[in-house]
Amino acid sequence: MALTDTKLRKYLSKSQENELVISDRDGLSVRVSKNGTITWQYRYRFNNKAARLKLGRYPDLSIEDARNKIPELRNWLTEGRNPASELKRKKVNTQGRPTLDECADEWITKYVNRTLKDQTRILYQHTVKKYFKNQFPQPVEDITLKDWLRYFDEIADKSSPKMAGTALRRLKTMLSWCIRRGLVDGSPVMNLLIKDVGEKSSIGSRVLSLDEVAKTWLEIERAKASPANKICLQLLILTGARQSEIRLAKWTHFNFDACVWTVPSEISKTNKPIRRPIPIKAKQLLDQLALIYGKDGFIIPGQKSDKAITTHSVNRFAKRIWSKLNDNNQMPEWTPHDFRRTLVTRLSENEVMSHVTEKMLGHVLGGVMGVYNKHDWLEEQIKGYNLWANMIEQAISNELKGK
Repeated sequence: MALTDTKLRKYLSKSQENELVISDRDGLSVRVSKNGTITWQYRYRFNNKAARLKLGRYPDLSIEDARNKIPELRNWLTEGRNPASELKRKKVNTQGRPTLDECADEWITKYVNRTLKDQTRILYQHTVKKYFKNQFPQPVEDITLKDWLRYFDEIADKSSPKMAGTALRRLKTMLSWCIRRGLVDGSPVMNLLIKDVGEKSSIGSRVLSLDEVAKTWLEIERAKASPANKICLQLLILTGARQSEIRLAKWTHFNFDACVWTVPSEISKTNKPIRRPIPIKAKQLLDQLALIYGKDGFIIPGQKSDKAITTHSVNRFAKRIWSKLNDNNQMPEWTPHDFRRTLVTRLSENEVMSHVTEKMLGHVLGGVMGVYNKHDWLEEQIKGYNLWANMIEQAISNELKGK
């Protein structure tokens, strides 16, 4: 009868008078010592002589993993090779071949930390820690396609199919770098497509109505939270800037005499400076920040004055605001990034030209215009921003009047 965990646990770490050998199947068995140590062994014949090969100890080597070793051992016998010799040679060959953990450490140290911007670096570090580390003990080249598929199925079950797809995409990015560096020769996971393991991340489509923007703004003002969190979210609504551009903004980025905010290339997603005008409503919020936190360093400090507010803090506060709005008004879910889409959509409805809204978002214009036309349209941008602020204020007024 095949072994089960229930049967093996009866003997594990329990003293007994005599050693036991309990058979499983296909030549696999366990030896139970007098002190309750359980060792997997494979019995076979080679050159007409009986042999016994130790495979590992239970429960470190599970029943499933022990059984999965048998096909390879039997193949070696079929080919006239001694499983004991081949297993020893295989262990020797693994020396010097990196595991997934070692590949991840090399990639983070020599590529991510050296070349990528803070936001991307933190994202990749998080992915490595949560999804790549401590997953496979064997060298990357020995991880089978079956192992990879089981790994991604677990991610899809525990998180979501979209997360499994994202994990595959980032894993292939990491392993591609390792292959180019000669750390590994290849892996079957490189042939997998996102649809084989999960789903692609969906392109956002959420656009808030003016009524929803007004409710959100008022809920932010009512919330019990730090001014840093509240004003950060309001600036995201007003400017349509990326979260990192607001979070990492410093007072030195703002020329209040010229009313121009310049996002430097080192924190710009496009790797190019982004110039925006400073709208009146945004200036009022910046004045509040200066009064509360001073005008040194980051405009929105985190828990420590010399550190910027974190992405986690902003997203957590935004989630709390939405949850309250959903409870009271059944509002569909939104994220801070949806404010960018909302600003562009609502201004386009009011005949603000697309090249102006693209500059407001900090996008690089496409085509010939992007190559030859380096104009920022600051005057047109400030008209768009002031129009947007007026639309929000009118919506807030209507909300307060109960219209």
